[in-house]
Amino acid sequence: MDSIGTLEIGWTKGYNGSQANYIDKSTLCFACGNNIVFLKEDGTEQIFPCPGEGVGPLAIHGINKVFAFAEVAIQPKVFVFSYPDFQLVSQIKDGAKLEFLNVVFSTSNFMATVSGVPEFELILWRYETGERLCSANLSNVTPNSISFNPANWRQICVTASDTLMVWNTEQCNTLHQVKKSGVGLPLEDGGQVGFDETEEANLGRSSTRMSRMTIVLPKAAVAGLVGELAEQFDETMDDRAKVKPISHVWTPTGDILIGCQGGQLLRLNGETYKVKLLRQATETELKKGKDTKLGRKESTSILKDKEGGRRESLTTLRRESLTKTDAGLHKQVSIMSDNVLPEVSSSTIISDCSARCLVLHKSGLFLGGESGTLHHVEVLSDTWRSVDSIIIGDPLTSMTLNTQFDHLAIGSSRGTVNIFELDKAEPQLLFDTHYGNIVGMDFLAPGSSHCVTIRENGELQIWNVESSKLVSSLPIGLQATSLVCSPMLHLAFIGAASGYLYVVDVNNLNEPRVIHREHLHRGPLKHLRFDGNGHWLFTASNDGAVFVVSGKPSKKFEIIGYVSMEGDIQDIATYTPQKIKDTKVVVISNTSDEKRQGANRLIHFNITDAMMKDPELHYATLKNDFKDESIHKLIFNFSTPVYGCAVTAGNVMYSIAQNTKKLGKIILPNEAPKKEFSKDSYLHPVEEYPAHQLPGGKVVMSPHHKWVVTAGMDGKVHIRSVGAMDRSVDVSPHDYRFGGVAQVAISRDGQALLTTGFDGVLASFGWNYTATGSSKAKSAVEAARAHHASHLAEQQMEDGVVGETPEWSLALSIPRVNASPSKEETEELEKKTSDEVVFTTPTPTPGAESTWLETKELFAIREEDKQYAEVKKVLRTEIRDMRKNLQTMMEDNQTVQDIEKLGQHEFDLDIDEQTRLQAMAEQEVARIREEIEFEDLAKMYVTEMIKQECWDNMLVKGRSLVAFGTSLEVANYPMRERSPEEMEALQIATVRREVEMEELTKRRSLTEISQKPSGTEEEMNETDDVEGEGHENPATSGSLGCKYGGINPLFYSQFELHTREQKLIQITLLEDAIYKIKQMFNKEFDEVYKKKMQEINRINDRAKRIRKIIEDLHLEDKINDRDMTILEKPERLLTVDDSEVKVEKYYTPEQKKKLEEEEKKEAERLAREKGDNVRERALDHMMGGVLEIRKEDELKKDILVPLFMNTKPESDWSEEDKKMVQDYEKKVQQLHEEREKYKKQLETELKKLQGMIEDTEMSFDDQLKQLFLKKVKTEMVVYQEELKMLRLQYSLLIEEELETREKELNRLVEHKREMKVLAARAVGESKKNVDAFREAYDIMVAEDKVMDKGFKREFHDVPAVQADQLYRLFRKRPRAGKAHLRTETPIYDSKSGNPFSERPSTARQNLMSQTFFKNALAELDKESNMPEGVEIYVWERMCKYRQQKIESEQSVKQKALILADMNAFLQKRQEEEDTLKREINDIEMALAELQEDKFRFVCNLEVQLLLKQGQVEVDPVNWIHDFIDSILVHRQVVEDLNGKIKELGQIKIASMVESKDFHKGIIQLEWEHKKNLMQLEDLQKKMRDINMMKVTRQIQGYLNKEEHDGKKAQEISTLEQTLLMQKSHHEKNVEEQKRILKELKKTIKQKKEENKFLDQDLESINVSVNERQHISDVNAEKMLESTAEKRYQDIVQRRKLVDLAKAQAQEVAVLRAEVERLRMRTFPALVQVEH
Repeated sequence: MDSIGTLEIGWTKGYNGSQANYIDKSTLCFACGNNIVFLKEDGTEQIFPCPGEGVGPLAIHGINKVFAFAEVAIQPKVFVFSYPDFQLVSQIKDGAKLEFLNVVFSTSNFMATVSGVPEFELILWRYETGERLCSANLSNVTPNSISFNPANWRQICVTASDTLMVWNTEQCNTLHQVKKSGVGLPLEDGGQVGFDETEEANLGRSSTRMSRMTIVLPKAAVAGLVGELAEQFDETMDDRAKVKPISHVWTPTGDILIGCQGGQLLRLNGETYKVKLLRQATETELKKGKDTKLGRKESTSILKDKEGGRRESLTTLRRESLTKTDAGLHKQVSIMSDNVLPEVSSSTIISDCSARCLVLHKSGLFLGGESGTLHHVEVLSDTWRSVDSIIIGDPLTSMTLNTQFDHLAIGSSRGTVNIFELDKAEPQLLFDTHYGNIVGMDFLAPGSSHCVTIRENGELQIWNVESSKLVSSLPIGLQATSLVCSPMLHLAFIGAASGYLYVVDVNNLNEPRVIHREHLHRGPLKHLRFDGNGHWLFTASNDGAVFVVSGKPSKKFEIIGYVSMEGDIQDIATYTPQKIKDTKVVVISNTSDEKRQGANRLIHFNITDAMMKDPELHYATLKNDFKDESIHKLIFNFSTPVYGCAVTAGNVMYSIAQNTKKLGKIILPNEAPKKEFSKDSYLHPVEEYPAHQLPGGKVVMSPHHKWVVTAGMDGKVHIRSVGAMDRSVDVSPHDYRFGGVAQVAISRDGQALLTTGFDGVLASFGWNYTATGSSKAKSAVEAARAHHASHLAEQQMEDGVVGETPEWSLALSIPRVNASPSKEETEELEKKTSDEVVFTTPTPTPGAESTWLETKELFAIREEDKQYAEVKKVLRTEIRDMRKNLQTMMEDNQTVQDIEKLGQHEFDLDIDEQTRLQAMAEQEVARIREEIEFEDLAKMYVTEMIKQECWDNMLVKGRSLVAFGTSLEVANYPMRERSPEEMEALQIATVRREVEMEELTKRRSLTEISQKPSGTEEEMNETDDVEGEGHENPATSGSLGCKYGGINPLFYSQFELHTREQKLIQITLLEDAIYKIKQMFNKEFDEVYKKKMQEINRINDRAKRIRKIIEDLHLEDKINDRDMTILEKPERLLTVDDSEVKVEKYYTPEQKKKLEEEEKKEAERLAREKGDNVRERALDHMMGGVLEIRKEDELKKDILVPLFMNTKPESDWSEEDKKMVQDYEKKVQQLHEEREKYKKQLETELKKLQGMIEDTEMSFDDQLKQLFLKKVKTEMVVYQEELKMLRLQYSLLIEEELETREKELNRLVEHKREMKVLAARAVGESKKNVDAFREAYDIMVAEDKVMDKGFKREFHDVPAVQADQLYRLFRKRPRAGKAHLRTETPIYDSKSGNPFSERPSTARQNLMSQTFFKNALAELDKESNMPEGVEIYVWERMCKYRQQKIESEQSVKQKALILADMNAFLQKRQEEEDTLKREINDIEMALAELQEDKFRFVCNLEVQLLLKQGQVEVDPVNWIHDFIDSILVHRQVVEDLNGKIKELGQIKIASMVESKDFHKGIIQLEWEHKKNLMQLEDLQKKMRDINMMKVTRQIQGYLNKEEHDGKKAQEISTLEQTLLMQKSHHEKNVEEQKRILKELKKTIKQKKEENKFLDQDLESINVSVNERQHISDVNAEKMLESTAEKRYQDIVQRRKLVDLAKAQAQEVAVLRAEVERLRMRTFPALVQVEH
């Protein structure tokens, strides 16, 4: 294919609102896709194709007429070209690794670039040579704008969304450096950055001698940050909203005006770098600005079209006015005129995002943005004033002034560019490409002169391919999705997102019109494809159908039929052989869920001309769907998903594979596969060719079927010849970052290629043939001509039909409205129903929005109704009769009894429907049950996790104890089992502490041995006592932990905690102490808990007896059993009883069956038990049903009344009867007495039991109260220990902060020292350069002076008079005047609008001076200035010599300026070195102060003291207490005084009580006297009764029986003695057992202590043994076998010495004994010898 030639860009369209700059006074330059467009104001256009891989940032130099752009590639380059010859000036490399973000020119010969990830580097270049001057790191800042100071190229301003930087370039001859000047951005509310009010609030009092030591550290040190993070911490943590710069512009004074996103306008002073807020956008103004913008949008919008409903901007309305007024198209669309525009006053608000673009003119500042309004503002020193505002209507994204500063080009994101001549009132539209995504394009038949595009918003555009002009446009008013043009006629077919197909007549290119519309699909119409002859149009959407539509207007674009498809259709391809009217159609679709994976299924079928002559014979149904056998429909699968398809002769199809991204050649079979997914149903490529780098793309076949065109998401287009697929012609028209190529089209003659991408760019390419290429491409031209000739007559006929077709409009379309039944029809229908008349439901009619297929479906239903009308009538009659009978049965069912009634579902005749509904209900129930089960499972999982975390993993479960009679509640300490890590840390801390204490003990012992003891014996004894105790005083230890189980001899004293390791060990030991304290309390809690359980059991036993007594006494009192509450037994929360569930339990069928079986078994068991039971009958017969006779049961029995008492009268009783009556009465009386006695016993027992229960509860409550007090004390101790831990942790945190700060200061010192070394090196190098340059400068000055002095020697051959005249002329110089640079672009003309015209750049001034000087010198060199008599050759020699002298003087001046710059550079480097030196000194001083503070913090410990609670008895008069007149006394003095007062008070109270008791005694004696008198009276009355009482025989017998009472008393005494003896014996046994238990506990405790000491000794011995073993192992390893003999000799010698020492010691002992014996003989002592 490459032998034909190459494709060259013809033109490109698609301005997206990017920056467009003037390169001369009338030429705009902007990027368009991968090309650069140069557009003149008169419409002339030039296209410059990118030589690299894409166009990135673009920069324009309007003065020097050059432009530069960066390519889009890895290791991108920057190309600099001249204009208008497009010669490469330079090519800059190694400026970035991945991308360039910005490229900008200075007003001289410098250029700056900013690279993106990963380096983010600002680089300064000399663009003419590509020399890299210097660079700087931007610290990951992504700038949104960058610019040079037009008056000083050494200043560069860089703005980002959160950053504003100014970079200054410093130069020392050829050495360049850039230095950053950071600028703080103000807050959005106008506040200044740099002072945080919260910092002032956080400032505390400074530390004093009596307060805690405080050290002020930076927040970064507190956060533990070092390095760059520490330097950026304050800025990172500052979350206050700041302004967001989005644009800026330089002023002639060196200041910078900055536009912000919120509408703020800032001014940066170029010398002090301070920002001043010129304009603050308040909330009211912003709201007003939004309202104004909203009103403007409403006022500039057109009426909504009935179909599209779109709104157009002002620019669009103007374009429509210009393009359609003359043509008279679309008269139904009302266009607004210019006089409708709202007037905007000069005080228009600068609304949000209105400062996106800034341009400075001599008359003021122009700014604009998203609001679509151009503002002209006059900026004063500290304020601003609005001059004028012009509504553009579109969001402004680009503004630039031409080189003469009289034209302002305004670009918008909607693809428009307006030219605003500053001396006119309104801007003029330069072009409007209506920027937006192009969703479809195609060439108009015949030839390739015109093409049609459709944008996503429905904008139809017709382009002249040769001239690139927009011929006309037509807003359809819809959301378009596709477009195709007829290969035969001048018609364009548009697919809409709503499923409509629009047909546009383009016979008149200037007046396109819509002539037909058809609703084909419900979804978006994505695919449109014609056959090769243009007879049939194939359409497809996502509804699974491909429609076949006639492409001829003579058949009114009739819809022939459709083919059903499966899946989401991806592409359609057709092939129509020459001279044959049959068409092969290939459709690929995706049947999977991943729609982006490509197509996995292929369907191909044939549409023949014979079939189309009578298509009704080939319909499968009345819906016009084709039969599969008629169209020979075949379905295949792809082995791998593919993208795109194209079909050519020989059943060859081309597509792009998804996984390999290669172009594959596939041969389509003519036979159907055996099965749908059989092996022969999968298609495999026979050949594959390299295609694109990214997956996805399009495949298009040229009209003559000789070329294959592929377009990919990588932005490239490949053209291959069918005969040579391995070679291709490639072009890169679009950027892959936006999605690459979206559409590609090739003209019928193959001479032009159109592409469009997702970047909204439309590009046209043409062939540049080789020497033999034109002849090879002739086949495409000849095929196009042959096709056109063969269809010319048909084309002319169809064009005539099109011309006669009226323009389509919504009013002319036939509405298809749903015929909903009216009120009368409804009433008639009800009447027919009530009258039992057979009626027919009317067939629905298609609605207004019905598709063609839906209409066909309704038509098919109507035809079926006609065909089966009689059958349906009979069926309806039968149904009517059945309904009548059913209603009668239902009415009868309501009158029968309930037992005979049938359910409502019994009358449901549609059993299948009922079954279906039941199945649906069961499915819904199953679904809901499954959801509930999943929810329950999730809750169970969460419950199990919570239970495992908060209950199962707890060594001690949390529970509480509640008092019986009060609301007192005491909880234990829930405790986890300590982890192995904690135990290991505790073991390590314990061992370290023990080793440290042992080492300290050994050291003290060595010290005490070496020193003599001092002090009295008592002091030594006191010291020994204190040391013997082994515990620190609680006052200094800071807690009472030793009294509550937290004792640990390994604790450090609070006065010894200096090092970090000591504090960590102390924290570990404190944690262990807290654990032990809680453990000890939990033990006591468990004892009390067990005690309560015992007491509850006892109380319940007594309550059981009380209930029995209450039952026997027939009382109504109730007593309940005691039980543990939920707080005391929280494990009950983890189980759910059936009684707690209030809803009915659900049982599965299996569970129900199991329950029924269990109930059946239980019923059988009960039935068996209710049968004949011999044991129960025997017990009832022999013992009355009980095995034990109880007294209360006997007392409940009544005495049987003698029978004769009920049958005989009392007068007929005999003596025996009377005796029986007496016995009966006696027994009744005895029973009554026994009952009364038993009742009193029960009442006494009841009171006793109640009292015992109450005493038990009170006793337990008192014990629980003591436990509560113990809990309070334990909490206090725990808090004390935790407070010590927190203090230690706080000190550790402070130490870490101090270390962090110290590291940061050390890092800063090292960094500053490195910078100082570099600065010193730079100073040294600068001095060398300055010295060398000064030496060269001195030589040049000397040479210049030599030239002046050598004038006479040079002209020695000239007479003296002439020599003097020549010397005077030699010394003459052109007069200094104002230089004027006359060039094509006089931008520095004072009359122009350039604000920098009076302050040009240095390079420009030098150029202007040189030009002026050359012109003036040429004026002086004229012969008219030559003195008389001087020869011409002498004059020329003098002029040449003078020119050399002037050039030498100019060189000296330039060198002087360079020397001055070098001196200034050297001075700055010296100042930097001095600054660094001062900073190093300051940091070292701060480091010394920090180390001093650190030492003080480590030495000045904060100690927790435990003191008795004091009390302030001084009344506070002022807010600050004044204790000058107060004294501090010990609390004991006050307590002693209070004790004496209490003692005297008690004495007084005692005397008062004694007096009260005496008075009470008198009253008591009086009461006793009265009582005695009353008793006397009672006794006298009793005596009279006794005297009057009759003594019967029974009484006499009772009185005479003295042994009765004695015997009874004797029995009682015997029983009592026995009871006392047993009780004493039992108590002795209990005491003995308690004594034995106590001795055993004591023995166990002693054994534990002994074991503890033995364990400690064992650990120490193990340590010693291990140490000795280790030492032995180490020594053994070091010893060599060669020294064995020597070691043996040493051992032998040592043994001999030991034996000798022992012998000598024995001898010394004998001698000492002898000496003692002799001394005793000499000085006898009276010593008693003990035996």
